Amino acid sequence: MMLKNSAATQAANRIAHSVPERRYRPELHGVRGLAILGVVLFHLFGAGRVSGGLDIFLTISGFLFTGMLLREVVEYRGRVDFARYFGRLFRRIFVPAAIVIITTVAVGLVVFPTPQHGQVWTEALASLLYYENIELIRSHLSYEAASQDVSPFQHFWSLSVQGQFYLVLPFVVLGSYWFAQRFQTSVAKVMAWLLAAVLVVSMGYAVYVGSYAQDEAYLMTRTRVWQFAFGGLLALVIDRIRLTQTTRFVMGYIGLASVIAVGFVLDGAQMFPGPWALWPLAGFALILLAAPTNSQESATKGAAPSVLSNRVFAWIGDHAYGLYLWHWPLLVFYLTLRDRDAVGIRGAAIIFAITIVLSMLMHTFVEKPLDRLGKTRRGPRLHWISLSAGATAMAVGVLIALPQIPTDGDRMTGSLTLDTSVHPGALSISDNYPVGEAEFIPGLDQLHRELPPYKFQDCEQEGGQEPGTDTISVCEDPQAPANPTARVVLAAGSHSGHWENTVRSIGEQYGWEVQVVTKSGCPLQNNDTPDRTVCQSWNDNFIEWLHTTDVDLVISSATRIVGQQSNEVIMEGAEDRWHEIRDLGIDLLLIRGTPRPGDDGGRCLQNGGAPQDCGVIAGDAANPNPLEAMELPDGAQTIDMNPYVCENLDQGSDTWCEAVVGNIIVWYDGSHFTPEYASSMAPAFEREMYEVFPQYLN
Repeated sequence: MMLKNSAATQAANRIAHSVPERRYRPELHGVRGLAILGVVLFHLFGAGRVSGGLDIFLTISGFLFTGMLLREVVEYRGRVDFARYFGRLFRRIFVPAAIVIITTVAVGLVVFPTPQHGQVWTEALASLLYYENIELIRSHLSYEAASQDVSPFQHFWSLSVQGQFYLVLPFVVLGSYWFAQRFQTSVAKVMAWLLAAVLVVSMGYAVYVGSYAQDEAYLMTRTRVWQFAFGGLLALVIDRIRLTQTTRFVMGYIGLASVIAVGFVLDGAQMFPGPWALWPLAGFALILLAAPTNSQESATKGAAPSVLSNRVFAWIGDHAYGLYLWHWPLLVFYLTLRDRDAVGIRGAAIIFAITIVLSMLMHTFVEKPLDRLGKTRRGPRLHWISLSAGATAMAVGVLIALPQIPTDGDRMTGSLTLDTSVHPGALSISDNYPVGEAEFIPGLDQLHRELPPYKFQDCEQEGGQEPGTDTISVCEDPQAPANPTARVVLAAGSHSGHWENTVRSIGEQYGWEVQVVTKSGCPLQNNDTPDRTVCQSWNDNFIEWLHTTDVDLVISSATRIVGQQSNEVIMEGAEDRWHEIRDLGIDLLLIRGTPRPGDDGGRCLQNGGAPQDCGVIAGDAANPNPLEAMELPDGAQTIDMNPYVCENLDQGSDTWCEAVVGNIIVWYDGSHFTPEYASSMAPAFEREMYEVFPQYLN
């Protein structure tokens, strides 16, 4: 029996070997405060530059939670008390965040125009459930994004990444313990190797994604995991590194200087979380190396860890969470109320002062009482109550927010039935239909969800440079006739796709099968521009697809007009593609590009702008169609639909193209037609097409 107990003890000791000791690190608290203070100050006074503070913030989470969970899983022989773990997270992290979320929703519903309320609720729910980083990628960063404005919840992306890490880490630690027990080795060693592998893979993935979508790389969890892993590795090895006192003193100040200097030197928004993010993390590591290696040792007076442990940095560390939570919505609301794009020094000072007050109130009346509660009423009951309260709060949040969130429309048919006596749209220009008083369509609250039907078929190829997005994806005609009179393909960029309702409306009359084959942001072209290599490959594949497909007519947008003088362009090498299509015996209809109002289109209306003020000058749209002056391949024709977008276009390039025509909103975003307006242009499109391809209209 004694031998068996001795063997069990030895096995337990082997597993527990090198697990970090439990001790308070005052310098860590100071670094966290310094890092978050840097984030806040750079947002307010540094024109929004990225300071590296959030990278340190995530690394500290990895450092603390890796050590804490390893100690717990060793102490409880392969178990984690999930009620205690998540209950503590609820008290310390969720409650303050929920208070800010609720306050931000309340203020946002007052400050923002009604059409934006749906997005407020959408991002509030995403923040509450810790997937705001995913929501930001979905709704703000993609081409034709649902929302172009800066969100008052945007800073919750890092808390979402952190929350996702907290959810997964206990299971990783449990798996490491099982592996260590199975192979009779140290759980710290297993965890170290695992974290090293995660660091390499995640950083490599950050470099990979950053090469084609830097904005997404910045927000992704998978590209950020290496920073948690970096912190976890530090927790496992930092106290085993022995250095002389002089070396530690020097390294501490090098680290402190590095942490402070990052935001002044690097453009972190374009470089993080790639390898350059090692700069602030290395600075953090140097500060830890300068700190005492055990709980009995005290920090050297005057050294960086001692400075970071003083009363000032301790105060900043205590209030850091509140400073981070409050500063961003205050900044966004200030800019909205003052109708400004940037904040001045005085405005930044006011916001900073209010942020300090709110963070102090939160620390005094929320964070400290909850912390005291955790220390004075320890036990399973408190943990289960905390866990239940957190789950209940999330459930209530879902029940309140979901009904307020607009859902995507369901447009699987290609045409819309318009009451042209009330909503004539383009017919008010092309056919002189009278325009009376009526509410605009689509509704402003649904505007950014009123997309062409093919958008809801999950068949559009994504834009950008992501590898694999050069394959051809076909949006089939859901109402294709059994024996179509013609197979028509809307091809290339999304500005071909936004004609879908127009073309399908005509096709229904004449028995066409209409397919949509697009890659967002990728018109017909043939060039080796480095930042468009995937688009070039898509073009190659599209021509190959035409070789194997029975197509009668390809319709494609052929020029690009931005609402300025002399700025109409044709993509380099587009003529090569036109010839390749015609060489296959396929007819080609090239549509001249249409004006792009940018934020002065649908977004301007949603922000409360008047229709006559929202829109764009015609610019080159008022000039002759450049395609008509080109030598197009035989069998290729061109039409210009801009006279049905901008009224009185013949009056010159300064003609104003309004965002509402015939009681129909023209653009659902900065450049793409609403399905309703596209449908209203069908009669004019049919007449224009009859002049060049009458054989398809018999």
